[in-house]
Amino acid sequence: MGLIENAIIKIVKHKMHRELKLDEATEISSEGIDEFRNIPYTNRVGKELFMDIYKPKDDDPSREYPVVVNVHGGGLISGSKNLSAGFCRLFAQRGFLVFSLEYRLVPAVKVYEQLDDVCAGMDCVGRKLVDFNVDFRRIFMVAESAGAYLALYTAAMKRSEVLQKAIGYEPSRMSFKALGLISGMFYTTRKDATGIFLSRSFYGKDEKSRAIAQYTNPEHPEIIYNIPPVYLITSKADMLERYTLDFAGELGNKGIEHKLRHMGSYKRLLHAFPVIRPDLPESIRVVDEITEWFREHSPADARD
Repeated sequence: MGLIENAIIKIVKHKMHRELKLDEATEISSEGIDEFRNIPYTNRVGKELFMDIYKPKDDDPSREYPVVVNVHGGGLISGSKNLSAGFCRLFAQRGFLVFSLEYRLVPAVKVYEQLDDVCAGMDCVGRKLVDFNVDFRRIFMVAESAGAYLALYTAAMKRSEVLQKAIGYEPSRMSFKALGLISGMFYTTRKDATGIFLSRSFYGKDEKSRAIAQYTNPEHPEIIYNIPPVYLITSKADMLERYTLDFAGELGNKGIEHKLRHMGSYKRLLHAFPVIRPDLPESIRVVDEITEWFREHSPADARD
């Protein structure tokens, strides 16, 4: 990667930090939750990565937990699972066993390698589920911003051999009943700031980049027809509001099961606000609505 591309990434990261007010990010109490932080796992190329696990404290040994896997955001160039701690705790407080994954970042890797990291992490989660009392019929995924992009593609890879071949990596063995995606960075190659300044850093110019090029639009049939039901959240102050609205519109046009929640025009509801500000009442509402979406997509005998 050249000096110019490195400089662009540095500038974008600084701008993101400032505009998202990450210095004002808050957490919530971990009361009632057992937390296992920085659990190491190895991706398929031998790189050690880490995950966090959030388990509700429960005296009922017969209870089977539904599962949520979280994928953090950060524009594919930044971010950390640590920023999602409060958000994950909200789901654990609602009875979910939560796994929060990390992955390598651009420019050290390209997008297709990040997808492989996430798939490898999901497979590690699958192996760890036997250590807990879980309901294997109720496994879901949540993600925000760039994490939503990775979650969308990893979910589609599960069902699309064409997409697997283009990306060049195996899908996760895990299947998800439904997704909850917040402020998704769904479009990475549009003629906007993301596409103009970062798409080359995301995909590179090698053979793999050429193979995946036709699938970088999430509206492609191999993606849009191969995802589980999805709940989408945005707001007027979300800098990627247009992405969610456009993607939801295409899901509607194609008859793909989804629900769009626009949280209004409050200035405090910035991009990915439920993750950055999980203490807000609007963030609580988002998590409650995603929880209900997951309940609706659970087996009938599990809807308690």
